[in-house]
Amino acid sequence: MVEDIVKVSRNFQITIPVRIRKKFPIKEGDLVKVIYDEKDNTVRIVKITEEELR
Repeated sequence: MVEDIVKVSRNFQITIPVRIRKKFPIKEGDLVKVIYDEKDNTVRIVKITEEELR
């Protein structure tokens, strides 16, 4: 597991740290889903595939 601490900006934005970007195959312009799990009180980021956009 790779983890890091980031600060939330005034507009509630965060930057994905480079250590995580290297493991997570996304690039500028990609679309991702942000999923909140109420049961576990966690947030996941999942890359959207081309197939999901169709």
